[in-house]
Amino acid sequence: MKKLVLVFAKYSGLFWLSGLLTRKELRILCYHGTWMLDGHYGNHLFISPGKFAQRMSWLAGSKYRVIPLEEGVDRLNNGGFQPNSVVITIDDGWFGTYRDMVPSLSEHALPATLYAYTSPIETQRPLYHVLVPALIALSSVKTLELELDEPRQFDLSRDADREEAVEQISTFLAEASEDAAEALCRTLAEKLGLDGDTVLASRQFSFMTFEELVAAERKGLDIQLHTHTHHLDVRTPETVASEVKINREKLAPHVHSSLQHFCYPSGVHSDAMYGYLRDSGVRSATLVDSGFVQSDSPPLALKRLLDGEQVSQLEFEAELSGFLDILRRTKSRLRGSTGEDREAHI
Repeated sequence: MKKLVLVFAKYSGLFWLSGLLTRKELRILCYHGTWMLDGHYGNHLFISPGKFAQRMSWLAGSKYRVIPLEEGVDRLNNGGFQPNSVVITIDDGWFGTYRDMVPSLSEHALPATLYAYTSPIETQRPLYHVLVPALIALSSVKTLELELDEPRQFDLSRDADREEAVEQISTFLAEASEDAAEALCRTLAEKLGLDGDTVLASRQFSFMTFEELVAAERKGLDIQLHTHTHHLDVRTPETVASEVKINREKLAPHVHSSLQHFCYPSGVHSDAMYGYLRDSGVRSATLVDSGFVQSDSPPLALKRLLDGEQVSQLEFEAELSGFLDILRRTKSRLRGSTGEDREAHI
């Protein structure tokens, strides 16, 4: 049903009309990493290299003008955007960003910003809380026996049991020594019917090194702030200042970017954080809430459009045209709500 509605909207001119109505609003795209192993895990977290390359090729040939984040923020603060402006942002700092996204961006001379969180860049340890659920999701194994602090047996047949297994295994890996964690990851992969050496060698769940970050910036990637630990708590808004401070201190020796723009980890934020961010020299901050940036949007709460593996080209065009955002706004007004849905469900 959704596809039929979008096809009708596109070919009846509603995409064109939506684009006309929203032409002076800024579209900020949001990506994360790429998926480099067989199969696929994640939608907005990992996109296939081929799909990302197709998106960038389409953007480069479209009516949309891809501009640097810095220019977008400057125009927000100084009177508005040029028609059909788009900013590309990428969160985290995954190795796949360096391997796959940077070449695609460079091929089409498209500017983009990477919000880098620095702890996994510094430690070079895989993100176990992503690795474990991904491997379990890719496997058809229903029972897992694993040696942690003692022999454990995990039932993987139900969602709740899988979540409990992920919690226990991820916690153990995070607290284990580097060698012990690497050995357990290999064992885990093999017991799930996967090749442990291939999983670890791919760096699917690891971040780029500082040297790769430097190389990415040299190829045109703007490097900005995303905390050091990827953790914020709305109950302690003041901690955003220390997270920004450490994040900036870790990045500053390696990059020449301004380090004045920020992305809330997992979208966790509150109005109470804004003052701390301003005092920390932060000019803009982005969310994971879906929507366009308008001339009166608060610079420290900029909405974005999340692209992903399960987002079709038709849906992508519907987002950029403004058709889906107009639907979101209309639904919000009809509900009399101040919040907006992450997605417009047609």
